[in-house]
Amino acid sequence: MLSLVLLVTGAQANETKPSRQQPSWVDLNLDFTAQPLVGVAGGLEPSSSSWMQQVAAGLTLSTGLNKDRSNWTDLDHWQIQLGLSQFAGNPNLNDQLGTDYPLQSLVTPTGMWITQASLERIEGDNKLDWSMNAGVIAIGNNLMDIPILDYYINDTLDTPYNLSVIGYPITPLTATGAQIGLHHNQLGSLDYAYYNLDKTRQIAGSLGVTPLTPKLEGNLQLVQWSINPLANAKQTTTEEGEQNMPDPLIQLGGYISTTNLDVSSNKNMGEGTNRGIYGAVTWPISLPIGKDSRIWISSNFSLDPNNNPLASYTAAGLLSQGILHGRPQDVLAIGLNRSGFSRSITPDQSYEGVIELNYKIQISERLQIQPLMQWIINPSGVGSQSTIWATGAQINLSI
Repeated sequence: MLSLVLLVTGAQANETKPSRQQPSWVDLNLDFTAQPLVGVAGGLEPSSSSWMQQVAAGLTLSTGLNKDRSNWTDLDHWQIQLGLSQFAGNPNLNDQLGTDYPLQSLVTPTGMWITQASLERIEGDNKLDWSMNAGVIAIGNNLMDIPILDYYINDTLDTPYNLSVIGYPITPLTATGAQIGLHHNQLGSLDYAYYNLDKTRQIAGSLGVTPLTPKLEGNLQLVQWSINPLANAKQTTTEEGEQNMPDPLIQLGGYISTTNLDVSSNKNMGEGTNRGIYGAVTWPISLPIGKDSRIWISSNFSLDPNNNPLASYTAAGLLSQGILHGRPQDVLAIGLNRSGFSRSITPDQSYEGVIELNYKIQISERLQIQPLMQWIINPSGVGSQSTIWATGAQINLSI
């Protein structure tokens, strides 16, 4: 709570007192996110509560930061990206309630994490161009990046495809690796990534975190095609000061990994070869309410369910912006998913489902509050627990 007070005070100071202008080639940002949640009914300990928070600092260095992309020179495409995140709070709410997956996207071992340290090339406005990101990175940056999921708080909705194999570099967990992409104005983007997983635990623990990921050896490769099929269609203009809804998106991809865990256990923890295919669609629709709306669906299917804790995953949802008069930037979101467990790894578990309803209140460009409700169906997939109902909020503050 002290962090929130300090950051709000700093934000107010920035708005009332002129600050020293940073160089045009430097972008420094500081974001605070909090996710207070409390159980209302159901679960092992129905009234359990948790406050998770993250302070994320990012530094970008590039000569192209304050230039129009159409006017970039060769040097302007290149960026140095550095990121740190500090997590604090109680990450054990799902254990207290009896769910397999966290109810908050910020649930992670507490402490300071290195979330990025890389050299990146950004594609330009050319009909055909390329991008690259190499160094200490996580899955993302086009690959498995579904912007519409940023509107959700439950970890299984916020994490694209809910990948669950131990050691996969999903933020804040990072690995050494490289991503490269080819981008065409009409044909979309073709991306490939390679991650070396040997040092994920060492990188995570380098600033004092005790990661839950065991020491492992292996690698992960991803190939993906994505496109905005309406990129060249006539779009409605967004009034000044309003946020844009996520662009239309079609995404198809596959992954393959080989991992070897350095642990002594009789339990199958999901190692060896893991392959899977995935896809997602985000599409605009017209509704009687709201100024702009999107529907979306995503799915992930394991080709090696004997090694993958998540045998199958399907999710869908709806966003609608401006449903209340005088609140054109607020967004109503509903999402639901079903995570099917591997019968080889967890033979006594079938599936766990989630429904989330939230409403993002846009107080200012820097501050948003997002009240929410969640229903966890068939918690932990054991069939003996009643549906869990939890409520809370997400608070976002950017400086």
